Amino acid sequence: MKRILIVEDELMIAGNIERMLSKKGYQVAAIAIDYEQAERQLKTYAFDLVLLDVALSGSKSGVDVAKLINKDYGIPFIYITSYSDPKTIDELKTTRPAGYISKPIQAATLTTNVDLLFSRLDHHNDEVTLQIGNGIHKYHLDSIFYAQADHVYTEIFHDQGSDVLRISLQALQDQFPKNELIRINRSVAVSRRAVVKVDKTTIYLQDTEFRISRSMVDEVQEQLR
Repeated sequence: MKRILIVEDELMIAGNIERMLSKKGYQVAAIAIDYEQAERQLKTYAFDLVLLDVALSGSKSGVDVAKLINKDYGIPFIYITSYSDPKTIDELKTTRPAGYISKPIQAATLTTNVDLLFSRLDHHNDEVTLQIGNGIHKYHLDSIFYAQADHVYTEIFHDQGSDVLRISLQALQDQFPKNELIRINRSVAVSRRAVVKVDKTTIYLQDTEFRISRSMVDEVQEQLR
């Protein structure tokens, strides 16, 4: 079930939004009324979406929350606000929201926007598009096994064979969705979807296995959870 955080300082409005979403099967996991509460919730729990009012209680606004999300969490957010003047809209655009819903909120408008967003994200989460120099390489995430670095090149192994790309392993990993390609030692990163078993020293794929660097064991275990 998708987990949603509502950041809205008017609790009556937040409650109405929660009821609209609950009827569609979405879970409103938390409600925050200001920047500080939103920050605590984001630090403590994992969310799939944030519904974000622009004007909040306190000295910081929803735009400040959006900047925090972009900097530290990388999850989508939709603005919910009564502001519609061009200056405000231009400011909101700079934070790259996933959407914008005007108040007063209509249930059909809200749930349709949320449905469409999750449908789009679920589709995109199954593939990765890599930009290597002037070239574009697309892979289905389920098809990838692992990547292995050799100097300035990285070979990516998948169900159709392998491709040698002129890119560092770290730069390759940075282009994948979070925790999809997991670095396990200096030269190897594995697809979490290809992992069959893992123990303290070794990670096992279907037809191969790799040693986990001693200094990276805890990080690997955390990313595989």
